[in-house]
Amino acid sequence: MAEMLRLIITPDEGPGRFVARLEGSAEPIAQGTRQPLVDGARVLLARGFDPATPLTMRHVGKAYDSFRPAPLGQWAERTYEEGEKTSLRSSRWMPFPAGAGRQKSGFEPEMAPEGHPAGNRFYGATPEAGERAP
Repeated sequence: MAEMLRLIITPDEGPGRFVARLEGSAEPIAQGTRQPLVDGARVLLARGFDPATPLTMRHVGKAYDSFRPAPLGQWAERTYEEGEKTSLRSSRWMPFPAGAGRQKSGFEPEMAPEGHPAGNRFYGATPEAGERAP
């Protein structure tokens, strides 16, 4: 099993925004993000880390992790949203098409990770053989 990775997060400029760094490194992995764990996971995947590597997150100065470790690829495929009248919800992350605006978290990864299912109708793909069109 791969060695566990831990993102250490510190507050960034603006309320609710963070900088994420790998434990033991001064290099920022994700800056200005509202979702440092999932945004950081996408950057690490884009940099070639194994998707099976366990990843967790810790606030700087704390002696405990914020989440149980989970595979890097699992964190990278999620995003989270919360509304004034709705509780925190997890959903599948999808990169925006070029020129469509900014990600909801305010963070743009250097490159999108691979592994999204083929035939994604949201972006106009056609149904595979034997499937009905929506």
